[in-house]
Amino acid sequence: MTKKIVFWLVVVFVLLMASTTVFAAETNTGISNIGFTEDKTILAVANTGTEVSVSDLERKYGEVFFGEDTESDLVLVSIGYGRQYPYQMRHVFYGQTYDCDVNNPYVMLMYIKIDGTYVPLNDVERKTNITEKVSYLTTEVDLEYIGVNKVNEVRIIIFRKKDIDNLVLNENLQVTNLDISFRRWNFIEKLQFELKNLFS
Repeated sequence: MTKKIVFWLVVVFVLLMASTTVFAAETNTGISNIGFTEDKTILAVANTGTEVSVSDLERKYGEVFFGEDTESDLVLVSIGYGRQYPYQMRHVFYGQTYDCDVNNPYVMLMYIKIDGTYVPLNDVERKTNITEKVSYLTTEVDLEYIGVNKVNEVRIIIFRKKDIDNLVLNENLQVTNLDISFRRWNFIEKLQFELKNLFS
């Protein structure tokens, strides 16, 4: 009898938690902070004493970075992604490689197509679309469109830092395109996450 009472108390508690999440006001209105990459995003190029802004790279390699059909066969880093509960729009993109060089890290640039144009897809905490790491790349972003009939066209650009002056598609430049559709979390999914959080 005690087990049944405890069970029902837990169920009621979880339902209350889930309903609180459902009725909480969303701060994300579906419009992320978009715009061209700001010049404050700087890459210091090793052994040259110079710094390169991402906007400089976008101007220099714009035809390759933003070409309609641009995509590479080369895979420097395998990319995966997943949704981040309890946020509706949030996704985590990640990639790992075992080809590590502390003096020559990987650089990852994230973009999303909005109204036919690729714009920076900024990390929610770092407020930039650039990630620079030796082996494990990760970024947490809010996508733009929600609904099974709406597609987020995400473009991921990856290269080694020392190649920054001479990027060539399929030689030292990876361009990966992802089409991502998703719907709002349903009640069952929310309940599962709340139970998981409760007992972890």
